[in-house]
Amino acid sequence: MNLRISHGGKVSVSASPRVSEKSIEEFLLSHADFIINGVDKMLEREQNSSRPVEYKDGEIVKVFGEKVALHVVINSGRNVIDYNYPDIYIKAKDEIAVIKTYEKWRRETLRDKIFEMYKYYYPMFAAKGVEPVNTIALRTMKSRWGVCMPSKRKLTFNTNLFEVPEELIAYVVVHELAHLIEANHSPKFWAQVESIMPDYKARRKMLREF
Repeated sequence: MNLRISHGGKVSVSASPRVSEKSIEEFLLSHADFIINGVDKMLEREQNSSRPVEYKDGEIVKVFGEKVALHVVINSGRNVIDYNYPDIYIKAKDEIAVIKTYEKWRRETLRDKIFEMYKYYYPMFAAKGVEPVNTIALRTMKSRWGVCMPSKRKLTFNTNLFEVPEELIAYVVVHELAHLIEANHSPKFWAQVESIMPDYKARRKMLREF
């Protein structure tokens, strides 16, 4: 039997047709503490990440770890966003435009932040003989915050980093840059990360909560 806890705290069990319902119930009861703890952690992670659900006026979201409120104005003018912490004002022609406008702004804002951090940290890697990156891309990923393709000198970052505190984004940037030196997670790799970011272990631990 396979137990899975997904978004919203939904618990799913898959089993062979030969397994009886009684056996499944006993399996769930015997793992009750694990399931309750897992559901609590999943809901906590979703609360930390705070992605828009309805894109409605008054909805609370996060921008680089900080809680902000959405203010939606439907009008016939241009689709624009005005971010003035702790508020985001979205002006758009209709509800669909609200979503597209927010997501475009979210992606562009994250891209700017990652490029800013790349420009800060890359010289430290250049001093180690690392050549400049050819491509920095964004993509929504389920299980990774970043991906490095050393052969193409390409770094790809998860769009969900937009909701993560800046110091944790910095860790992901350093982590992926270090793969240009060591394309693995060996002790040599972590030594490279630590040489640039001595407190990386604390940041990595914090990132697990998102």
